[in-house]
Amino acid sequence: MRVASLLFVIILLSTVNYSMAADTVSKEWRIASYHIPLLVDDRETGAFMELLREAARRADVRYGIVMAPAKRAMRYFEDGEVIAIVPALRATLAKDAVLTRSFFTKQIHAFVREGDSIPENIAALEGLRIGLTRGFSYPRSITVNEKIEVDYADTTEGSLKKLLEGRTDVVVADGYTAMFAIGKMKLTGFHYDLSIVLHEQPVYMAFQPTDEGKELAHKLSRALDSMEADGTMRRILPDISGKSQ
Repeated sequence: MRVASLLFVIILLSTVNYSMAADTVSKEWRIASYHIPLLVDDRETGAFMELLREAARRADVRYGIVMAPAKRAMRYFEDGEVIAIVPALRATLAKDAVLTRSFFTKQIHAFVREGDSIPENIAALEGLRIGLTRGFSYPRSITVNEKIEVDYADTTEGSLKKLLEGRTDVVVADGYTAMFAIGKMKLTGFHYDLSIVLHEQPVYMAFQPTDEGKELAHKLSRALDSMEADGTMRRILPDISGKSQ
């Protein structure tokens, strides 16, 4: 009798696990994202979208992207309207989440006008007027530092224009976004060195802390591991480097 009961429990648990695994394959999951030049251009294009698409293909996960401004996309995740948000930073998550392995490191750098010295750390920003972009994540050592005057612009392009006009002293931005903006505007007069990193944060895919979310995060992490091993990740997200001449 006891053996029969034990077998019944094992079969029941196996059935539940199989059903859950099958559901993560058959269901189309809603994933929130938001525009980041070059990285998330829209629901189909951008380096992060290409990386997610390839990881999902390897993990046999079906999904649809819900595009929204950054704060609204985060609210969708916080309210449980989507299973995940991509990309995600630990510092911006206001609720418990299950994270995949990191797939990118967000690094922020200082951009100044030609002839000015490049700040090499956040302490060197004190006493200056710093240009930031709304909707982007920055360390609190910048945003709530009473010794730093912060000036926000709607876009990185707007911040860089203010810098050239002398309305700010430094623009702090991630390298991908800033270099894209500089190339797009075809402006000169900047001084920067991407080997000087003011702050860095690992970037993840964040899933709801449910059984389904845990399963999806695990499957996509394994896919990301394989993409790193065969060089796919480096092809999609090449390292950026360089400095102004």
